Amino acid sequence: MWVIVPVKSFRNAKLRLDGVLSSEQRAKLSYLMVDDILLTLQSSADVHGVAIISSDESVRSLAQGYKTEFLLTDADSGYSQDVMHAVTEVSQHVNETIAIIPSDVPQLSCDDLSQINLSHEQGLTLCPAIVDGGTNGLVFSPPLSIPLMFGVDSLRKYESIALENNIPLKIQPVVGLERDIDRPEDLLWLQNQNSGGKAWLYVRELAIKSI
Repeated sequence: MWVIVPVKSFRNAKLRLDGVLSSEQRAKLSYLMVDDILLTLQSSADVHGVAIISSDESVRSLAQGYKTEFLLTDADSGYSQDVMHAVTEVSQHVNETIAIIPSDVPQLSCDDLSQINLSHEQGLTLCPAIVDGGTNGLVFSPPLSIPLMFGVDSLRKYESIALENNIPLKIQPVVGLERDIDRPEDLLWLQNQNSGGKAWLYVRELAIKSI
């Protein structure tokens, strides 16, 4: 399985946490979450390759530290558009399963990746977010047969398109993909977990007491 990880510019990361974290704290948290994800991907026997796509040159050195393919975009042109660019690039030299995983799911584990890899059979496999009806993981066997869309209620939209086009679809809940760190309440959730990586340790150091 190959994994594509889109990463927004650290300078403009996690704007919905503004008011809870400073711009420097938001940038550091975003950096540490990417670091956590890359370490997990590198440690997984199910992952044969990783491609990061970002407009932030500082992400390149982080990717290179993990011997990860880095794709540079001119600007953050939109999550779906950037991911589609990465899908096109990776699909040219990869014939195996491809998973699209966000960079802000720091509790992702190697067991989660094994579950993703084993559960996918054909068509699309979607891993739902539990908060907003979004999609925190999309798995497919190239070529990708539907347009990409992410965000609120995207899971239902994918289901509708798959049904209309007779595309086999599987919904696969995965614990480490159920919650991304995007809102102040997500910070409290991460802080209250029993264990984690660098992002978890950093959030605990911040000791956020209330929203």
